[in-house]
Amino acid sequence: MSNLPVRKNTVYVFGHKNPDTDSTCAAITYAWLKNKLNPDKEYIPAVLGNINSETSYCLEYFGVEKPIKLESLKPKVADMRLERIQPVHEQESILEVVQKIVKTSGKTLPVADNRGRLMGIISITDLVPALISSQQNQLKELEIPISNLLHVLELSKLQGQLEDNIFRGNVYVFSDLTYYSQIAKNGLIICNRHEFGTGFMFSLEPKYIIVADVDDSSLLKPIQDYKGVIFTSKKNIYDLVQAVNLALPVSSLIKKDNLEYFALSEDIEDVKKNLITSKYRSYPVVNDHGKIAGMFSRSNLMEISPKEVILVDHNEKGQSIEGIETNRILEVIDHHRISDFQTMGPLFYRAEPVGSTNTIICKTYLENEMEIPKAMAGLMLSGILSDTLIFKSPTCTPEDKKLAQYLAKIAGVDIQEFGIKMLSKGENLVGIPPKTIITRDMKKFIMGNYKVSVSQVNVGDIDAYQEILGQVKSELESVCKDNDLDLSILMLTSLVMGGTELIIAGEEKWLAQVAFNMEKGKDEVFIEGMFSRKKQVVPKLMAMAYS
Repeated sequence: MSNLPVRKNTVYVFGHKNPDTDSTCAAITYAWLKNKLNPDKEYIPAVLGNINSETSYCLEYFGVEKPIKLESLKPKVADMRLERIQPVHEQESILEVVQKIVKTSGKTLPVADNRGRLMGIISITDLVPALISSQQNQLKELEIPISNLLHVLELSKLQGQLEDNIFRGNVYVFSDLTYYSQIAKNGLIICNRHEFGTGFMFSLEPKYIIVADVDDSSLLKPIQDYKGVIFTSKKNIYDLVQAVNLALPVSSLIKKDNLEYFALSEDIEDVKKNLITSKYRSYPVVNDHGKIAGMFSRSNLMEISPKEVILVDHNEKGQSIEGIETNRILEVIDHHRISDFQTMGPLFYRAEPVGSTNTIICKTYLENEMEIPKAMAGLMLSGILSDTLIFKSPTCTPEDKKLAQYLAKIAGVDIQEFGIKMLSKGENLVGIPPKTIITRDMKKFIMGNYKVSVSQVNVGDIDAYQEILGQVKSELESVCKDNDLDLSILMLTSLVMGGTELIIAGEEKWLAQVAFNMEKGKDEVFIEGMFSRKKQVVPKLMAMAYS
């Protein structure tokens, strides 16, 4: 049996959960570059959540499709090397199924209905009773597809028209019949050439006649006035009688109850748990429509290759996709601190203290002397302007500004005009549920003994959102509790007002209150000149947590 065809190796490139403009654009632009540099692999940009309105504006402006959305990269059944098989159909003959099944590794085959969907399974042990009965010449009250008889008994039609698709009746050996014998309606008689030549059997009015030991059908003459069907076969009478039972359909032998099968979308972890109590060795696999996709055995579970991924704009496990620890991380391109980071093997890691991951990616384009298309230049520029808040963030470096100006020329945009319009797309929070405001750009951190989240939202005039602040505070407390966090912080950052409104929630509010000189009992404060989560919030919280 052959395995499913080997496709070009796929590498997923993605940023952190709750994707922002920098992480999304970094995934797209770096995947584009890698596809040009290494055509032996397919680099697919992806996101780990819904794309916000700011990022959507950038993608639409430069005519770039949204990347795919990944929910999990845990190994699934689809990641196994499935055995490609030809499924059995319930009208197939016992002989055909035996010939198929002995060629499989697990000696088990799935049974498909006429639409290719799984309806049962059959194993070699299920066929043993039928093989034994074939030696006992069970020839009464049979129902056999005519196509099975033609194939298994190797019949050639000499005379007559086949009107039925299925033979229903008894099979007789002519030498066992006497002068006084009668046969049931629709009967089939097997005889040799001499017996056929006597013509006696025609008085019994069989519907079908098989003449054995005939190498050349042209030597037999058609029988006038006979309305049935005459076949010939090169097999002798004994072999024909044995073969009749082997032509029976396997429909009655199929297991249809309590089937053990798996879907392509199931997690390998769940499969392993189910196999602990299973008595079988091989299992059918179906797709989302119930159609058979292949088979696997227990040994196939040892052959699963981890998916290959590249992380951009993050490295912490808590900010990455579910199941990241089961995958092979090939590269990390980032501008954040290195935290709880472990890999299955060596990798390429590039982290620089700049304001945007796209600044690093732009440098990579230039280092490889890769011509930058307008769309890619536009997206890299978008990432830089978004993460540096048009160069106002303290994380911004001269390198960010220099490369942004270079990319703006290629993209054909004015930095200030485009940047302000882009950021304004993320400012309108009217009608957005408070939970969405909090979680769409929320990052979680482990700080000593504390679990902390910091969310950031760009707004215009903070005062315009006073009406919903009460709801936001209440929801922030709920998010903190639901995620089992000690402290949750929401940053409402405004370029117009030149700073950030800091809102806090959780049992350990004191961490933020002390770190940011807040009055005791207060849960919000405006901090002028605060724009960066990475440089102005996280370090102060970590200093307090470890003090």
